[in-house]
Amino acid sequence: MFKGKITREAVIKDIISIFIEEIGFFDDHEKKTINENTHIIKDFKIDGDDISFFIMEIEKYFSVKPTIEDWGEVVRLYEIADVVIKKMNEKS
Repeated sequence: MFKGKITREAVIKDIISIFIEEIGFFDDHEKKTINENTHIIKDFKIDGDDISFFIMEIEKYFSVKPTIEDWGEVVRLYEIADVVIKKMNEKS
């Protein structure tokens, strides 16, 4: 569960950590290249099941429930952060 102050930097940092942990097949070099601009499909060719588990973990960790429409065409980690922040702010 997210317990920090809602800052974009903190949310992105946590999303990157969750991405690395949930996907689980990155070598040390790849882990160092992951940043807010990482494209979750093109950069690492991640399949739909892995993406689904990643998104479910994001929702659980941040206690948010974005709709399919909220997720839209989200493919970069910063876009995921934007959706999470929007939903967290709506809850406040």
